[in-house]
Amino acid sequence: MRRTLPPLYPLRAFEAVARLGSVARAADELNLTKGAVSHQIRSLEESLEQPLFERDKRTLKLTQAGSVYARQVRQALRMLAEGTMKLGLPSVEGRLHIACPPALANCWLAQSLRDFRRAFPDIELEIRPVNLNDEAIRAGDYDLAIVYGHGNWQGPLVRVLTQIQMYPVCHPTFIAGSGQPRELGQLSGRSLLHEDDGGNWKRWLAEVGAQVEEIEHGTYLWSAQLSLEAAAAGAGVALGDDIVCASYFEHGRLTRLFDTAFPAHGAYYLLCDPQRLDEPRILLFSDWLYEQMRKTSRQAGQYQGPGAAFSPQ
Repeated sequence: MRRTLPPLYPLRAFEAVARLGSVARAADELNLTKGAVSHQIRSLEESLEQPLFERDKRTLKLTQAGSVYARQVRQALRMLAEGTMKLGLPSVEGRLHIACPPALANCWLAQSLRDFRRAFPDIELEIRPVNLNDEAIRAGDYDLAIVYGHGNWQGPLVRVLTQIQMYPVCHPTFIAGSGQPRELGQLSGRSLLHEDDGGNWKRWLAEVGAQVEEIEHGTYLWSAQLSLEAAAAGAGVALGDDIVCASYFEHGRLTRLFDTAFPAHGAYYLLCDPQRLDEPRILLFSDWLYEQMRKTSRQAGQYQGPGAAFSPQ
């Protein structure tokens, strides 16, 4: 059986592509990139030593063997799911080494780990707050890596965790005090807190069609977490998003200043060695992480106080 059993994780990608007739739609359903799904299909075809799809520039069609195999795989996955439900979740234990951007690790992941520990007490987590560069990503010195960026890395399997929409945030008293900005025109460049070289604020201002005088005279902190901490201390206005700002909103330390948001250049991705995707610890944590981010995004609006009502007019 071991010699004839194909790699299991690519079967999910194959079944989704066969059912949906599209790599792009399968990628959306599985929350993977199109490149990752295509990689899984190629891996399965290499394992089976025959093509499962007929390909040209416009269409993707199952071969005769692929059509038969798709029905068999769909039935096998259904039986596996039903069997797992009847047996209940088995005990999973071991250690996971996870790399995560510092702001996300400190402001969000650390706040969410209690739920994971309650659900999976036998899995030990080792969280390393670090921004991985391309070389470190290729080195793969981690079990899982959460990375903010473009999603075009070669080697590891890439799963989209969440897209990022950025918007201005500040302490509630910053907008309550006399003379503080209730309209975009009242926003001073000197009150802007930058986590980068000023590019994000310039893009947000361009998005709302506005100019703020002396933007270069803001405070440059070169760290998303430092800029949010400064904003929470009443030092000015930072740019945040639903995930990283969630705990700040919940505890009343930040509020959203204006309604308009803009899509960040990157997104949060989860990276993993494709050969390890069938490991129960990795499957459990990656699925939990994805659902936790979705939950956080849904709840974020509950905590965005009176600042959310101000418009950038």
